[in-house]
Amino acid sequence: MRLLLDEHLFPALARRLREKDHDVISVADAELGGSVDSDVLDWAVREGRAIVTANAEHLRPLRRAAVERGQQTSGLILLSSRRFVLARAAFGSLIESLDAFLVDHPGDSDLACLEHWL
Repeated sequence: MRLLLDEHLFPALARRLREKDHDVISVADAELGGSVDSDVLDWAVREGRAIVTANAEHLRPLRRAAVERGQQTSGLILLSSRRFVLARAAFGSLIESLDAFLVDHPGDSDLACLEHWL
């Protein structure tokens, strides 16, 4: 599974996951910094990447609308603020959780049009 980390996630997180041989890039890596959520989703759809985000409020309805229009999304991985602290100093558990998820879901279509809460 290929991932795109939303803007509020540090690009270093993508680098750490790439060190574990996962295909992960950040919004900054994709030169999408400052883009509106709909543009980020459109880019992820074109590139076949699931989006990792804590921004469920905005991205869930956009993903749902895309699926209803017949678009094949690669899905959303939604981060719970109750489980993860998104500060750079505390993202070790997030790296471990994403690594385990990617090991268990290696296929590009494993999350097609779906959501998964971590």
